[in-house]
Amino acid sequence: MKYKTVHKVLVVAAPFAVLGLLVLTARFALTHFTFPECPSVRFLHIYCPGCGSTRAVRALLSGNILLALRQNISVPVLTVLALLYYLEFALKIFGVRFRIPLLHNLKFMVFLLVLWFAYFAARNFIPAIAPV
Repeated sequence: MKYKTVHKVLVVAAPFAVLGLLVLTARFALTHFTFPECPSVRFLHIYCPGCGSTRAVRALLSGNILLALRQNISVPVLTVLALLYYLEFALKIFGVRFRIPLLHNLKFMVFLLVLWFAYFAARNFIPAIAPV
């Protein structure tokens, strides 16, 4: 399928516009709103898979990737996966045949999902990987 020039421009420009709006919205929300404590931590005293996500986004916005990984590993990992999928799509639009094999390997994705569940269970028992 041949793509028009306008499609190519949109593929390059639109993600930057969306990213800019997301960053501005996140910075505004993180500085002007107070978020409630997670009900899972408050009532059950366990970390849910979303615990630490707000702090991870705040750490990513300030450029502290290691702290973002410590707060909630899914935020930086999903950001990287989204960027890799976007890279494949953008290269396809420009006619470059490029695939990242791991992104299309079902066994790898299932392994990643199992690892994700194990991490979220383990961080309730191992203080070194719990969100701070």
